[in-house]
Amino acid sequence: MACLLTRNSLTLSRCNTNLCLTLTICLFTVCIKSDIMRAEQTAVENQLQIQLPAIHAAASGGHQEAVEKLLRGGTNVNLRDARGRTPLHMAAMGGHRRLVALLLKKGADINARDQDNLTPLQVAQARGHSAMADYLRNNGAQVDEVSKSGSGKREGSVTHTDKHAELKPSLEFKTRETFEKEIQEPAVLLDATHVCFFVPKRREKEARVIFEYLKKAYDELHSITGIHTEYKIAVYAFPKGNKHGWGGTSNCSIEYDDTNLALENQEEWKKYRKPHVSGYIEEMAHNFVHASKAQFGWEMVGWSLGVKVTDKVAGNPLFRRQLENTRLLQKQTFLEYVRNGHVFPKKIPANKCDRIHAWILYQCEEIYGPNFWTDFFSHIHNEKENLRKAASLGDDNKIRNARYIITIDCFNRLEKLHFKQRLSQSHISLSKDIKSLQPTKPGWNRRFQ
Repeated sequence: MACLLTRNSLTLSRCNTNLCLTLTICLFTVCIKSDIMRAEQTAVENQLQIQLPAIHAAASGGHQEAVEKLLRGGTNVNLRDARGRTPLHMAAMGGHRRLVALLLKKGADINARDQDNLTPLQVAQARGHSAMADYLRNNGAQVDEVSKSGSGKREGSVTHTDKHAELKPSLEFKTRETFEKEIQEPAVLLDATHVCFFVPKRREKEARVIFEYLKKAYDELHSITGIHTEYKIAVYAFPKGNKHGWGGTSNCSIEYDDTNLALENQEEWKKYRKPHVSGYIEEMAHNFVHASKAQFGWEMVGWSLGVKVTDKVAGNPLFRRQLENTRLLQKQTFLEYVRNGHVFPKKIPANKCDRIHAWILYQCEEIYGPNFWTDFFSHIHNEKENLRKAASLGDDNKIRNARYIITIDCFNRLEKLHFKQRLSQSHISLSKDIKSLQPTKPGWNRRFQ
């Protein structure tokens, strides 16, 4: 530009001073505008060169339906943009947990690194999304070690201990051999990352069918809650009559007898080719709730999750009719409870008192919509430290009630529900969980306060 001004100044040297000055200023202005236009054109060209792929743009904005549509259309879940970022990077950067859960479920690389050597975990941390960072760590994201020199350069990486991928050490039957010894017949161990299935070999064919549903159920529960169970889930099918086949869950093990493997006797299988797995899935859901430390009612959070997931992975008309009948019974019990002056009816066994909680949760789910449980567990996740600290109270009832208060507060944060007001109107305590009222012991006044 200096050369241009000099050249034009010499050309105009014989003009009067005012005219020269005017023309020089004009030329200078034209040069500046030309430079700006060239700079703007270069910026546009650069922007076009780094334009985000559609799936990255959708992930960045948290548009889950758009991402799902692109994935169904064949888009690679680990597609890279011009800066080496994956859709998971973009979702983590925006703090979109449900979308992150979907991408992980679809096979996204949780430890993928972009051109700046950053993982989704690191970009989430950089944006201040602490809950997202915790979620990624809980799902196996590697945590970089900072060099002792303080340079901040990556020297290596360590993976968080995946207890949820290990059987609880205290389990009595951790191998096929110990299970065979107990059942006194050949056995098979079906194994996956988060679930394993111990079954008599004579039922291996049926067990393999059911095992696929158990794996899907685990993934779906994980997607809803955003957490893993404390340990790997061990499912046992003991021969009928064995003392261990009691039909329940404890210590991340689910223990049933092998009648559940008799697909030839199941109406759901014979009519709809869907195995009867609702019992297994409900018990699995209880383990997720236990890991979250949420506390509401006896076990109706787990039951509610269980039926939701069962309907998704193994739903069929017979199961839905049975669920509809159960809901009707819960509604009738609740209405009778209200008509009885908010006293639980004496003609109904005390151990059925959880029907009241079940009906309230179902009403809330219907009002809030399909994201009810996912959004609830997001709030629970944000309270995980307070839920954990409750254990220091020592007394079981104090621990339970402290977690109950936190849990109903999380429900209360969900829009449109007015959860605490709903409980108060139903004469249900805002500070005492039903278990601490000991409803199954003599002397319970059949009230929830």
